This record gives sequence, C-alpha cells and structure tokens, in this order.
Amino acid sequence: MDVQTLLARTARGTALLKHHEGFVVCDPDGQCQFCGDLYKAEELVQELDEGFDYPYSSGFHEIMH
Repeated sequence: MDVQTLLARTARGTALLKHHEGFVVCDPDGQCQFCGDLYKAEELVQELDEGFDYPYSSGFHEIMH
C-alpha cells in the first residue's frame, strides 16, 4: 500500500499529498495526478483552484473579431 501524507487542502477542496516518490494533487472529485516535484504540484493546485487561463476560463463568453 502506498503511504501518502496530506500536506494541504484548499478552500475549494483541492488536496496536495506527499507521496514517497513525489507529490499527488487531487481535485474535489477525487481525480488525482502525480507530480515529480513540488513546483509542478503547486502549479497544478493553482490551476485546479483558479481554473484555466484566458481564453479557456469559464468566464469566457465570446470571441471579438
């Protein structure tokens, strides 16, 4: 069995866990991704909490030509 330690949980439910070979980031729905280093794990946590950058954000309404 893999041993994981919870390092942080955001207000939106994203969890950052320490895994013996790196880090695991889980979204509120329980879908998890492995990251080899903390920097990439922190970027993924931020992306999951804030959504994608423009133009992929959920607030994107229309393309202006």
